[in-house]
Order: sequence, then C-alpha cells, then structure tokens
Amino acid sequence: MASSDGLTCGLYRTTEPLPGREEKVGENRLVYYHNHSEEGPPVVLTPHANHHNFWEFHKKGWLVQDEDWPSTLAPLLPEGYYVVNHHIHLQQPEEVLSEGALVQLGYDSSGKIILFQAQFAGNTITFPKSGYGFSDGSVLKRLEPVRFTAPKLDDRESLH
Repeated sequence: MASSDGLTCGLYRTTEPLPGREEKVGENRLVYYHNHSEEGPPVVLTPHANHHNFWEFHKKGWLVQDEDWPSTLAPLLPEGYYVVNHHIHLQQPEEVLSEGALVQLGYDSSGKIILFQAQFAGNTITFPKSGYGFSDGSVLKRLEPVRFTAPKLDDRESLH
C-alpha cells in the first residue's frame, strides 16, 4: 500500500534516527514501516526475535510525526528465497555465489544484508544459521525472487 509519502509498507534500514525517539529507533536499524496506523500517521516497528533467519517485529511501534523522515529510509527486499542472477564475490577472492544459486535473504538488526546459501542433502533443502554479510545494498540487484508457494502445514492433505 503506497501513501502520500510514496513509501509502501515493508522492510527498511534507517539512515537517520526517528525524531523524538532516537533511543528507540536509531540510525542503521532494521525496521518495518507501515505508511498508516490506527492513529493516522505512519508507524515503524522494530525487530525483537529471529526465527529461521526471519525477523518477528514488535506489535506496537513508534508513530512517525516528522513527515520528512520517511524519505530517509533505505528500502530493502523482503526476507525470503531468491536465486542469484549474476555471480556474487564473497570474502575470499576465489569464493563466489554462482549464478543460479539458491539463497535465503535475511538481515541483521542493523539492516545489514545476509545471504544464507542453500544446502542440499538428499531430498532436503536447508539454510544455515549463519551466512554471508554485505554492507553494500547493490547485492540486492543480483537477486531474483524464487516463485513458488508452499501449503501451510494445516492445509496439507495426509497421504497416509
């Protein structure tokens, strides 16, 4: 959903603290931005727990009273599964994530990008608890979303 500030609801990294709430929402912080709230103004939520490389955000957030502040937010891709569309060099010169590699995109609490490379074992795909960190957001341009859906556990029919 887009609002008058032009931002859609989603993940962002702060580049400036939230005025009036600097101690709660500082610079370089991962936030979930909602361009609307029950009170009217936009609201930002901060992360509080990470499960399987996905963040869970607080239910209550901080109202954005400064109408210019949202323009300081740096947009991030949604957490999830992606395919590398152009090789990515890692820490060591000989280390690369090859084109076509399956990765899980996540972030640390400061909004730093983390790519978790898929591991294959038989008929199972898993993602590790640690991955490759990136400060430069340009790596996001080298990712294409994986297009698949998986049924919720409750929706699956038993074949037994």
